[in-house]
Amino acid sequence: MPSDRSFVSLFSGAGGLDLGLEMVGWTPLVQIECDDAAVATLELGARHRQRKTSGSVQTRVIAAPIENVDPVELRKSLKLRKGALPLLAGGPPCQPFTTHGLRRALNDRRASAVWPTYLDYVDALAPQALLIENVDGLLSAALQHRRLLDRGRESEPMKWEERKGSFLHWLVTELTQRGYTVSWGVAEAADYGVAQMRQRAVLIGVRESSPCYLPPATHGGPGQPAFRTLRDALTGIRELGPVQPLSERKRAVYALVPPGGNWRDLPPAVQEETMGGAYYAEGGKSGWWRRLAWDRPAPTILGMPDHSSTALVHPDEVRCLSVNECAAVQSFPAETPFGGTPRAQYQQIGNAVPPLLGAALGRQISAFLDGAREDAPPAPPWRRSSANRRIGTHGWARRAKGSGTLRDVTINVQIRADHVWASEDVPKSA
Repeated sequence: MPSDRSFVSLFSGAGGLDLGLEMVGWTPLVQIECDDAAVATLELGARHRQRKTSGSVQTRVIAAPIENVDPVELRKSLKLRKGALPLLAGGPPCQPFTTHGLRRALNDRRASAVWPTYLDYVDALAPQALLIENVDGLLSAALQHRRLLDRGRESEPMKWEERKGSFLHWLVTELTQRGYTVSWGVAEAADYGVAQMRQRAVLIGVRESSPCYLPPATHGGPGQPAFRTLRDALTGIRELGPVQPLSERKRAVYALVPPGGNWRDLPPAVQEETMGGAYYAEGGKSGWWRRLAWDRPAPTILGMPDHSSTALVHPDEVRCLSVNECAAVQSFPAETPFGGTPRAQYQQIGNAVPPLLGAALGRQISAFLDGAREDAPPAPPWRRSSANRRIGTHGWARRAKGSGTLRDVTINVQIRADHVWASEDVPKSA
């Protein structure tokens, strides 16, 4: 019989979220993942876990898309009655929601099959708590994306499903109809001891009338430890592991950039020559020809450390951060094994939830299930250093009753007129 802090993991990737949950006492029963390299990583982790616990913890790794696994049969194989599982955790694919993509939401096949199937798992398992993480663009994505070119004054009025936030509205409605009170917002990994500025959308659902809010920050605030830096993360690394090579052309450019600098530190002629059309594009472009700084948190760790616009180049050496260095910045434990090719390992690490962020979320949910309740959080303050600007709990909706429609919805951040919540009769932050 599972422990009272066991969980099922969907879209497990390299297991970053799962490792974080383990750090604070949770036990993974099953991890479901379809990427071959990530599956290899999970299997290595499962064997390591079994050795570490003398066989008392045996995690089942299922190499398949979640659509190919029957959630009812899965529950029966775990000898779980419906409603007994403490937690269902996982982050569905982010590509349909990222602001760097087309943001097609449920029009994207990667979402149209996955999200309804995710709800099938919720129906079959009826877990006591749900934990969903994704890119922060999930919170503002529309169910049906309309291109910016088609939003002019001469365009037809936006339909409800084309308004910002309609995907979140749909998802929260589906979950509250299933008996969950849902909170949502943006978490900053650096706030929880990760040596990296990385923002993720988080949704927490619980089968209670009170919401489980996002955890309060533990780093960077008044009276708290300072944000951890790149130097903190890389201190003590003995083996670099694989290092993605840079071309001679890129090495020559990076040799001109000081630690903590970027394209702005290059001679003007080199800027224009090496950036192409991006040189004339709007925006900060701060990732172009970037070298990291020792005494600041790293920028978001991505899966392509050698790309000119998103590179992760060492402060002192003209090279990319290694696989082991990227894993350390993401807060993976030093003994974590990774499967697949070096390129696949970089990709897994870049896609992962930082384990320390997972630990903070796991600790918050565990305390809630143990009976802890918190006052409603204040509206998240404006942060100049943040890409999202509003870090913290953005809103919550209590579980539906009777008609099954949303009720007691509170929006805890300012919203724009084109957002779906602007037309809803719900309390809103000033």
